[in-house]
Formats: sequence, C-alpha cells, structure tokens
Amino acid sequence: MKSYVYAIVLFVSILLPGCEDESHVGCDRAVFATVKDLTGLDGCGYVFELSDGTRLEPQMLAYCGNPPLPSEITENPLYNFQFVDGKTVRINYEVVPDAMSICMAGKIVKITCIEEVNAGEM
Repeated sequence: MKSYVYAIVLFVSILLPGCEDESHVGCDRAVFATVKDLTGLDGCGYVFELSDGTRLEPQMLAYCGNPPLPSEITENPLYNFQFVDGKTVRINYEVVPDAMSICMAGKIVKITCIEEVNAGEM
C-alpha cells in the first residue's frame, strides 16, 4: 500500500512544477502609460494615457454587498493600485466591447496587468 502512496506523491510532484500560475507572470507584452486625473470633467476619473495620446478608461468593478469580497474584485490588478496623476505604468489590457461611460475620454478597457515604472525605465 505504501508503494502506491509513494508513486502518487512522485507523480504529482513531477506534474506540479510544470504548471505556471499566470498571476505571477509580469506584464510581458505591456505598453507604457501615464495616469491622468480627469476628475475635473463631468463623469470622469483617472484614465491611462498612452504615448501616442490615446486615452483608456479602466473598467472599475464595484461590489455592493456583505463581506467577503468576491475574488473577481480582490484579484483585479487595480484592486490595490494607487491612482496618482502623472504616475508611469506598464499595462496589459483588453478592450471591453460595447461598453459606454459618461466621461467618453477613450475606450473602456479591462486592465489585466499593471506594473509601476521608475522614470528612468521608459
């Protein structure tokens, strides 16, 4: 019986290192962006501005209910991100089709990865 247990443990230990947890992968195909504060405009908040001037409005998920927060909220890359006007970041994003906003400053996007960048790294 012990030999079966050892065989199972060995088999699992061989398979697990091959699995890659994508939440720890850096923003490989990211683009540089600057955080812009548009809160002075009606219905606007913070946006990401790309080097060509394109503005992206991040999709902000909201939760109205009792704790605990759902993983969709807590695993969002923007969950702990501090928006500061002028901050430089690298982002990966996906355009959210058929999304609309009051701000209308740019496309609505789902941020899939975000990394802060030091001024010399651009």
